[in-house]
Amino acid sequence: MKKIAGSWLGMAACLVVFSGCFDVEQTLTLERNLSGKAGFSMHVDMEPMVLFMLRMQREMAGQTGEPTKAEIDKARADFLASGKTEESKPPSKEEIEKQLPPGVKLLDSAFQDEGTKIGARFLFGFDNVSKLSQIKLASKKEGEESADGRPGPPSQNPADSPFGSLQIKDEGSTILVTSEAMNPVADQKEQAAGMDLSPEMKKQMEDAFKGVRVAFKIDAPFEVLEHNATRKEGRTLIWEYDMKSLEKMTPEQAAQGVRVRYKK
Repeated sequence: MKKIAGSWLGMAACLVVFSGCFDVEQTLTLERNLSGKAGFSMHVDMEPMVLFMLRMQREMAGQTGEPTKAEIDKARADFLASGKTEESKPPSKEEIEKQLPPGVKLLDSAFQDEGTKIGARFLFGFDNVSKLSQIKLASKKEGEESADGRPGPPSQNPADSPFGSLQIKDEGSTILVTSEAMNPVADQKEQAAGMDLSPEMKKQMEDAFKGVRVAFKIDAPFEVLEHNATRKEGRTLIWEYDMKSLEKMTPEQAAQGVRVRYKK
């Protein structure tokens, strides 16, 4: 079955590590029987990426100075045209629901398409939180062969599997909830390490990432025994990071990710 929802965001996802404004939020509301609701939203502003790529092209061609408005408009138009296909149309609710595992329902969805600004929002209902990791909205499976027969790279789009790393461990008297940390700043640095960029271009790439935000929120009726959230509001635990906090994240913190243990 063709995966449609992820493909609509594919244009953003394939180059997401160069996006200036990258905002992802995951929310989880649990009931005592471990049913509940889960939300996922992703918004990407690719304008900084378009400018970065244009400046890089100009630098490689030996051009100096800032690009003109006409050059920027053409670069933006070329970028958008390269990503517009039949699969880039937002999917219907029925198309998304066909992809969901048993026990998970789509309660609401919305899509944003404003040129270089692309976004999606989903709200799911579930009968057991363990079902969330089974949600797959990718346009391609990881490693799926490309048209020329070569294995494809792993998906870089968080919307492909919005809760793919979420794990719920029943420990008898307690429940352990964990999820891998999402760090687009680290991905950006890894990509940039293999590029021959001038100090000026590296600075422009760093400036383009000032708008990055990653958040995970859990609301549950259980007593919290331990957690590593960045803050707590009432019974809601919140993990929220911007560019500065992501840059300061240690490998140990990244490996731990989201972690909370509840008493049943």
